[in-house]
Amino acid sequence: MSCPNMDGCELFVQFASNPALEIWKNHFCLSSNDNCARFKLSNQNKPVPLTLLPNGKVLTMVRSSSQLGTTALFNSIAKSRTRMVGSLIRAGVDINACNIEGTTAMMAAVEAESEDIVRLLLENEADAGLRNIHGQSAYDIAVEQKNASLMTLLSDA
Repeated sequence: MSCPNMDGCELFVQFASNPALEIWKNHFCLSSNDNCARFKLSNQNKPVPLTLLPNGKVLTMVRSSSQLGTTALFNSIAKSRTRMVGSLIRAGVDINACNIEGTTAMMAAVEAESEDIVRLLLENEADAGLRNIHGQSAYDIAVEQKNASLMTLLSDA
């Protein structure tokens, strides 16, 4: 029997931090969640670390938890998964972190033309004034895309 919380589960977003975790999702979420350490923490309203496996073991990787969180955040934005972005924010992901080109989550959301995610990031105090390696801010990207609603949203920030 699959996990009763699977449809609205915020834990799925945390699996996005590492595609290798797909097997865990299949084993714990799609079959039985009784022994899932992640599910138990979530039910206790405790933060669920991005590196915690369903069996209770913690991943140790060369990448930092900040890098994992940033990867999951950018993946969620690229897929327009607003709820996942919200879950990552609640889990403590740095919403002002940037990739190698200096692109922030805000810039990625503008590039994806996701007004909901831009609004969510602003509500959680993301810095809309940061600039990438090309000197562009999120607002500049919205102007370049001629997206009036995002320009308005960002000009009020």
